[in-house]
Amino acid sequence: MNKKKAIVITGASSGLGECLSNSFSKNFNIINISRTMSESKYNIIANFENLPHLKQELEMNSFKHDLCILNAGTMGSIGSACKISQEEFVEALKVNVLANKIIIDWSILNNCKNFIGISSGAAIKNYNGWLNYCVTKSAFRSMLLQYQKDLPKLNFKLISPGILSTNMNKKIRALDVNLYPDMNKFHNTVAVDPQKASDLIFKKLHIYLNCDKSEIDLRNEKEW
Repeated sequence: MNKKKAIVITGASSGLGECLSNSFSKNFNIINISRTMSESKYNIIANFENLPHLKQELEMNSFKHDLCILNAGTMGSIGSACKISQEEFVEALKVNVLANKIIIDWSILNNCKNFIGISSGAAIKNYNGWLNYCVTKSAFRSMLLQYQKDLPKLNFKLISPGILSTNMNKKIRALDVNLYPDMNKFHNTVAVDPQKASDLIFKKLHIYLNCDKSEIDLRNEKEW
């Protein structure tokens, strides 16, 4: 790596993570932790559903980094809560919560002081058919707030970018609104280019990391 400081971005090979990597690579070396390779970055390849493998891969890699952006996540299966199997629920829990705890603890061991978790409105509001996503994103949000409570010398922020024009959004828009009426919101809201969200986070990084708020909603920014 060159002399630029390193940061970790999970899921930097696609979607919002790839856009974040595009924005931050101007000033930082990017360490991508995901299940797929990402060009022009240092890659730690691991399946977030296989927690022992993820932990093993991280233990084999040690990098001092100044920031960890926890972006990777999964929608999980869609369906009525009683029809989601325990196995499907556990799978979403592994990816959205337990894998992130492993990565946070690894980052702390590698002297990381700043953490940004990509949050969602689903972390504070329930939607039809979204048991896996709503429950696990809520748990993810609560976990980061708990880390901040227990480790006040470190810096944990949650940033919600709103509705973005990603593959996840395309899948949501394809759902039958008769079965999932809450999805009307996604049809009635213009999705934002994820690169715009990423550039804004990069532009205001210092402000976000040093503000008193634990949670930031990009939709409240005047640049939005």
